[in-house]
Amino acid sequence: MSKSIIVLGAGSIGVATATHLLQRGWDVTMVDRELPASETSYGNAGVINGASFVPLNNPGLHASLAKYLRNNTPYLRYNWPYILKNIPWALQFLQSSKTRASRITCDALHQLTTPALDEHKAMMQRAGNMHRLSEKGWLKVYRKGAGYDEQSFEAQLYAERGIDIQKLDAAGIHDLEPSLRPIFSAGYLVSGAACINNPSMLIREYAEQFVKDGGKLLRENIKSLSFSGNQTHCHLENGKQLSSDQLVVAAGPWSGDILATAGFTVPMRFERGYHAHYHFAQGETLSRSVHDIESGFIMSPMEQGLRITTGVELNHRDAPRNYSQLEQVMPSVHEAIGITERTDDPLWCGARPTFPDSRPVIGPAPGQPGLWMAFGHHHIGVMTGPITGKALAEQISSESLSMDMKPFSPARYIQRKRGAGKSVAKSVAKSSA
Repeated sequence: MSKSIIVLGAGSIGVATATHLLQRGWDVTMVDRELPASETSYGNAGVINGASFVPLNNPGLHASLAKYLRNNTPYLRYNWPYILKNIPWALQFLQSSKTRASRITCDALHQLTTPALDEHKAMMQRAGNMHRLSEKGWLKVYRKGAGYDEQSFEAQLYAERGIDIQKLDAAGIHDLEPSLRPIFSAGYLVSGAACINNPSMLIREYAEQFVKDGGKLLRENIKSLSFSGNQTHCHLENGKQLSSDQLVVAAGPWSGDILATAGFTVPMRFERGYHAHYHFAQGETLSRSVHDIESGFIMSPMEQGLRITTGVELNHRDAPRNYSQLEQVMPSVHEAIGITERTDDPLWCGARPTFPDSRPVIGPAPGQPGLWMAFGHHHIGVMTGPITGKALAEQISSESLSMDMKPFSPARYIQRKRGAGKSVAKSVAKSSA
C-alpha cells in the first residue's frame, strides 16, 4: 500500500510532522523555500514551558485596553489601518478573551504545552542535540509591587492545573541570577520549564536527522496546489510537480497563501515580533530566560549572545518593519543587566500566525480528502512543534489519538469556495515557516 505524503513548510511544525510521519512508515517529502527554521521559527525566546497555555486574548486583556488604545506600549502595538481592515477578526479576537471562551482555549492549549518538553527531549535524543536544553525554569520579575497576583486569571489556572510556582523576593531573585541588577522587588520561577540555546539550530538539526533517517527535503518555492482522483499535487515555481497520496500544509504565516490556490479562505492574522542579540558585559551572564513583565521584554541567553525579544505588533505579515518596540525596551534592558554592543546578527522580525481564538488548526482540511493542516500556533509554535507533529501524524495514520483534537479542527474557521476543486497556478509569497 502506498503511503506517500508531502509536508509543506520546514519550520518547527513542519519538521516535527515530517519526522513523526517518517517514523510511522510514510514516504515523506518536506518542501520549503528556505533552510529549515529560517523564518518564523527562527525568532523566539527559546522557552519550553508547560504553563504557556494562556494566550494574549485572555480576561486580563480587558483591564489593559484603555492603556493599549494609546498604541505606544512595549507589550502591544498595532497598525490602525490594518485593524480597521480586519474589524471582524479583531472583534472575534476580543470575544475570545471572555472568561468562558478563554478557558476553553486554555484547556485546549494545555494539551499541547504539557507534553511539549518530553516530546522535544525525544527528538533531541534522536538528533543528538540534548546539549541545547537547560532545565532551570523560567523566571518572571517585577520592578515594583508585590509581584505574583494569586487572584489573576492566569494564577487561578496555574493553581487548578498544579503548575509549580516559586514566589521570590529581591534576595531570591539575586540568588538565582546574580547578574541581574537589584531593581526587581519580586518575581516567580515557573519550575519545570526549560530553555533552548539556539532554537533555529535545534530545529535544523531535527531536519538533518529526518534526512538521515530517509526523509526527503527539497528547497523549492511552492506555486500552487491541485487535486485529482486520490492524488494531491504540489506545483513548484521551477515548473515541476510533486504528487502524493496525502499532503500537509504547515507553512506558518504563508499557509493561507498556499491554500488560497486551491480555493480555501483562511481567516488568520499575525502577531509580529522582533529580536536582537547583544554581547554580555564582562562577567555578566544569565542561566535562564527572564521576563521583565512591566517593561515588556524577555531576555534569553543564546549561543549568539543575549537575545532581547519584544511584545506583540498586530500588523500585516509583510508590512515594513517597525523597530519602535525594540528601541523602547532597550533603556530598560540596560537597567536590568550589563550588556555592551549589539552582535553582528541581523535584527529579526517575524509574523506569528494567529486565529481569533488563539488556537492552531491541526487536522483534516474541510471538503478535501488527503489534505491536512497544521498552523496558527502564534507564540508557541517552536515549543509545541513536536507534540503537534505527533498529534497530526496520529490522525493521518488512523491511530488512536493521544489528545482531544476537536478544539483544533480546521473547519471551525477555514472554508472552501464553492466550485473550487482543481486549482490554477497562482504564485504564493513563500512557503517558509
